[in-house]
Amino acid sequence: MWVVSVPENDRHTMRNGALFNSLLTFHLPRFNTPFSDSVMDLPLEGSSIRSQEPRVVGFEEIEGLWRATEDLAERQKAKIAAQSDEILRLKSWKERYAKKYRGAKERIVELEREVRKISRAHQETLGKQDQRIQTMADRLTRTEELLAVRSAELAGAQPFLSMTDDLSEAEVLGTVRDLNENVFQVAANLTEEWEKLGLPRATKFTVTQNDVDVLSQFCGPALIHPVLHRNPTTVTFLVQSCLCHLAMQITSSWRHNKDLCVLGSVYQSLSTSEGQAISARWRSLTHSYLSKPSLDSNSIVQRVADILWITGSFSSPRRSFDFVKTVGLSGIETINRLALRLESVFMVEVASSDMYLLFETPHTVFDSARMTNEFGSDGTSTSGRRRRVAGTTEVGVGKNVGMGRGEGQRTEILLKTKVVLERDVAGL
Repeated sequence: MWVVSVPENDRHTMRNGALFNSLLTFHLPRFNTPFSDSVMDLPLEGSSIRSQEPRVVGFEEIEGLWRATEDLAERQKAKIAAQSDEILRLKSWKERYAKKYRGAKERIVELEREVRKISRAHQETLGKQDQRIQTMADRLTRTEELLAVRSAELAGAQPFLSMTDDLSEAEVLGTVRDLNENVFQVAANLTEEWEKLGLPRATKFTVTQNDVDVLSQFCGPALIHPVLHRNPTTVTFLVQSCLCHLAMQITSSWRHNKDLCVLGSVYQSLSTSEGQAISARWRSLTHSYLSKPSLDSNSIVQRVADILWITGSFSSPRRSFDFVKTVGLSGIETINRLALRLESVFMVEVASSDMYLLFETPHTVFDSARMTNEFGSDGTSTSGRRRRVAGTTEVGVGKNVGMGRGEGQRTEILLKTKVVLERDVAGL
């Protein structure tokens, strides 16, 4: 047993004097310690620690032990402070990386939204490309058919061709189909852009009887009234019918021009009395030296603008005209060019027959022998009554052949017109 005795004159130097008011006794093993400068002998075998004499430890050793304890506590505090700093640093990194993660996640969501948007645009582009491919495929098919007809012409295997014609019927019908395709494309483009104009203008607008009379030349009331209520489908049909009517007027000016109707009557008499060969020669020569007015592209634009004006989407007729000219002028110029080409074909280049465009007068009873329905039905109502035509969406082609000697003419339908019926329009 070790006994520590603190002298009375040293107690006032300690930080806690009360600790040393009595003797301090430590039960320490007998080996080298930091409190002593000497090494004591280990106890002998069979001896008892209790029998050993106590050793007195000095104040200096106690003070050294106290300072060592304080140093250890300081080191522990420093270690804890360093660990706390490390924890704070890790928390700061965690917050910084969490912020970056949130930013990355928001960017991912934004990119996914952009991908969906681009995907939809890509699908729309693919749809339009598919339509164009289908159109080109149809044109290729017609070209192949035309090539087959021309090849058969060279072999002399096509009896319906006339040696006096510069074009075959297949070529004429191909031009008419191109005309119908351009009519539909112009009408669809105008309707699509017209829908984007939104609600009608706020100014008061009233459709006059003169407006209705102008439209009645190429469509029936059943097609006009839905247009006044801004029905897009009927607007497309109405524009198609207008363009078909104008194309028919361009190609058959002898029938529709008051100044030239006398010449048309003379031609009709020659076809009946003298036969096709003589009447066709007279028609070709007369047309070649005849100067007559024809509709230009701006006139056609004005007619179409009159249709869109009655929808109430424009503040003035001039704005309606500018809209049609901006959106549809290129297509309208193509329609005008094709119609003028067909006029030359019908009047000059085809001599074996009298060919002309077919356009159905509004309110005419549907005739399946010369018409097809836009909606695919046969034109018969459930009550058995024949339905009537509301408008023409595609022109057809007819052919008259003068028999001569008072025997009249033989009529053939080479291409049927496509029409919309009043009852079908009423259901839109």
